[in-house]
Amino acid sequence: MNHIDEESLALLAIGDDAPSGAAAEHLAACPACRDELADLRRVVTVAKSSQSIDLEQPSARVWDRIATDLGFDDRSTAPAAAAPAPAPAPAPGAHLARRRPRVRRRTAVFLTAAAAVVGLVLGLGGGWYLFAGGPGGGDTVVSRTALDPLPGWSGARGSAELERDGDGRLSLVVDLDHRAADGAAPLREVWMMRSDLSGLVSVGFLDGDTGRFVVPSGVDPTRYPVVDVSAESNDGDPAHSGDSVVRGTLRSRA
Repeated sequence: MNHIDEESLALLAIGDDAPSGAAAEHLAACPACRDELADLRRVVTVAKSSQSIDLEQPSARVWDRIATDLGFDDRSTAPAAAAPAPAPAPAPGAHLARRRPRVRRRTAVFLTAAAAVVGLVLGLGGGWYLFAGGPGGGDTVVSRTALDPLPGWSGARGSAELERDGDGRLSLVVDLDHRAADGAAPLREVWMMRSDLSGLVSVGFLDGDTGRFVVPSGVDPTRYPVVDVSAESNDGDPAHSGDSVVRGTLRSRA
């Protein structure tokens, strides 16, 4: 079977858009590629949660090993020096290619080395810009939670983060494991609830495994800290189906 090449998987993991076209069709039928994409997204999530970590320039030996894995011709140029401009990257899902040996290791090296090079050349702020996808990268994570499976959804999991932008607006970012998308009900709706699971507020539907939702101005997350993702039928009923896939309670980073 032809698989999605590792560079395209890396770009899908870094980006906020759900897979589409040939990539989406392949991911729906290929557990190996879905698992690898989920692993890469967890790497990106860790990178996003590490804004406060100071990066140190690696030794020449470390850079030499990175250059070897990435196939750089000139290993004498450390990442602190001017880096060559990268070749234009292919659009996510633009092509499928036969999986090369040791794909997981090469893809992890691709993501890690890219983040390290950008962070060292541009500074921590520049590296964070890459992972956060541009102007929204200045958002501050206020709270977060792991999303644990509910009965009937063993193995499903995810995470949720509450972010505040420079203007004080709050957004809820939800990332689900692909196993949370299985099941007969085709829709996944994201809710915020009180701690006693009352007062449900729908913030929107997931399009794929990841979504960013603006928290309504009248909703105080300290009063609605529970994040719930439900499986919904396409029946036009706005009420919660009662079939929750995953759930967690937002906790402050402090």
